[in-house]
Amino acid sequence: MSTFRTFRAPDTRSALAMVKAALGAEAVILATKEVDNGLFRAKEIEVTAALPEAPAKNKTLPAKAYAPTLVTSRTNLQQALTQFTETAPPAPAPRAESNDELQSLRSSMEEMRSELRRMGSQVRMERELQLSPPAAELMTLLIQRGVEDALAEECVRQALTQSPNQSRSSLLAALRTALAERVIAGKAPWEAEPRRRVIALVGPTGVGKTTSVAKIAARALMESKQKVALITVDTYRIGASEQLTRYGEIMNVPTFIARDRLELTRAIAKCGNADLILVDSAGRSLNEAVARQAEMLRSVEGISLFLTMSACTGPREMAAAAERYRALAPERLLITKVDEAVGPGSLLSASVRIGRPIVAVSDGQRVPEDIHALSSADLVELVLGERRAQSAGGR
Repeated sequence: MSTFRTFRAPDTRSALAMVKAALGAEAVILATKEVDNGLFRAKEIEVTAALPEAPAKNKTLPAKAYAPTLVTSRTNLQQALTQFTETAPPAPAPRAESNDELQSLRSSMEEMRSELRRMGSQVRMERELQLSPPAAELMTLLIQRGVEDALAEECVRQALTQSPNQSRSSLLAALRTALAERVIAGKAPWEAEPRRRVIALVGPTGVGKTTSVAKIAARALMESKQKVALITVDTYRIGASEQLTRYGEIMNVPTFIARDRLELTRAIAKCGNADLILVDSAGRSLNEAVARQAEMLRSVEGISLFLTMSACTGPREMAAAAERYRALAPERLLITKVDEAVGPGSLLSASVRIGRPIVAVSDGQRVPEDIHALSSADLVELVLGERRAQSAGGR
């Protein structure tokens, strides 16, 4: 090795950029560590790098020579990624007093791995999809945020056709427009309307329908001063009716249990003075069960079905579930568990397949605080994972 250099930067990505700018694409990372700059300065990432010497003629390398840990060259990035993931050099045995340092090192190494995966994905997109580096970077971002590969490519290519130039900022603005066409915001279900409404939350098992019913009911009571009634048709899940009944007792609103179409009709009739009737339903996974449930709910004249989906669901699973429930023709979408999702961009899969507005997102278990009606711009930023300064954060 020759031309050893040490670089410091606030994060791993910036440090790698400095290495590449100073030493070129063939630079080899020899070491990395986190540096504590004292009480009043932020920690930094220190990277030691060098340029490899050209091998001498007829010089034979040892059969099991260890390859560099991190290579920034695009030509062999995939090989470096595989080696880095599977054959990391052994770390020295930690001392009892250095647990914090070890944890910091592990975090730094994981950040390195994540950055390598991102770079590898971007390089493949540039090569295989013939995308410019800024376009490939944005497509990688969408996929990391949980957007389906095909849908991410569709949005990025639309942005390419609508962007006045190929800079990242121009493409990002065009990408926001493309996403905004696919995620439409709707009116919050707890906002008052002149006529009485009956809303049923439907969706897969475990997405948080019962808690969402309670959140909407509480917001309608406290903010819109509406009269609310609750009905559950979930007589399959153990404890489901008891949970909704308990919520009803706490909020002092009438609560009913309906086991079939006739009991549902009677329960709604008993809610004659209610402004908003919320119906909790059982989760369904099979197409036949979904159809039977829809038939019972649609027997109520004027009922609106709100499809409830979890942001924790992966993009392929979200797409499959949305296809399963599309036959119900739901009027609105409600996205839950945003706080638990690594990539909440999967909500895009449901939005494009159902083609209905997203009326609310929930991000916790607290009733009623953890449910929000977002603007279309905020939904776009939720997909992208970054908020603009002018974003209001919710309506």
